[in-house]
Amino acid sequence: MHDSYVFFTGTACGLLLLAAAKLTISNRQQSAGRWLIVVLAGTFFYLLRPLLPPQQGVMALLLDLPITLVPAAFWLFAHHLCSDSEGFPHWGWLLVALSVAVDVPAGHMPLQALSPLQDTLYILSQPMKLGLVAAGLVTLLRHFQSDLVEARRNLRAALLTAIGSYMLIVICAEFLFSYQPMPAEVPILHAVLASLLCFAACLWLLALSPAALTESLPHNENSANTKREIPVASEPLDPQQTQLLQRLQSHMSDGGYRRTGLTIRELAELLDAREHVLRALINRHLGYRNFNEYLNQFRIDEASTRLADPDQAHLPVLTIALDTGYRSLSPFNAAFKRRHDLTPTEFRRQQLTD
Repeated sequence: MHDSYVFFTGTACGLLLLAAAKLTISNRQQSAGRWLIVVLAGTFFYLLRPLLPPQQGVMALLLDLPITLVPAAFWLFAHHLCSDSEGFPHWGWLLVALSVAVDVPAGHMPLQALSPLQDTLYILSQPMKLGLVAAGLVTLLRHFQSDLVEARRNLRAALLTAIGSYMLIVICAEFLFSYQPMPAEVPILHAVLASLLCFAACLWLLALSPAALTESLPHNENSANTKREIPVASEPLDPQQTQLLQRLQSHMSDGGYRRTGLTIRELAELLDAREHVLRALINRHLGYRNFNEYLNQFRIDEASTRLADPDQAHLPVLTIALDTGYRSLSPFNAAFKRRHDLTPTEFRRQQLTD
């Protein structure tokens, strides 16, 4: 095996262990942190596997299982990183279980198993892996504009452009070179790329922005209410920020939240403010991590009042949802249930019969 490949692979593995140790110490209590550790462990074994002697049976399965879990763990990490209030979907667990159930036999069937069956399982496992990684990338991209946490926005961008792209390339290359000879330069190129990515990640995580990941993760994963406690600002609001806060509160009091599809960029234009200044104001001084959840507080407040009003009992729930700024009933129901732990219909029935 080429010395350059061994050197760069060893470098990448050492950096991965360093990053995993940092995460285990600082972020093991959070779901996103634990799933990221699984991603790093799987990547470690993926890079280390070609340097180890051939293994068979249970040992081979134990070495390969973390690798198998990487695409699913990446999706789960992306979800827990970006979703402050939504649980991981049940159908997502089914896809994860199906992917593992197909991938494990594809690489560990007994020798007497039919080769065509193993080939079929292998071919099926590749699009499943791609699907899980793509689901993670979509999760990172979804609501990117409405994310108010600057550190998390930067982390999303880095994961989308670097880590996600790397994983997609590796999966596609694996499939391609399973059916044709691999050029001798490809493993070395891969080892160099992996070591550079690991170095960049460790530099960012340990030196340039050691608190960025902690700031990005949800502070209270068990809270059903996505509004965070108002943080104590390190500095008081300056006159311009105070004026902006007053304009923001006045705009919302006048029903500005009812505008369907309102984005942070549009709101900044309406208030004649810079977008990043408005983001920081809502995040750091009002305590919200997501712009949609900030809007939901006003929308659900109004909807709750109207649903409890006997004079409006004749109005369909959908009408109230549309009036308060929602595009459809589904997101309104989800936001309402997070707040009251009841559906709008159940809430109305309870309020009107008390």
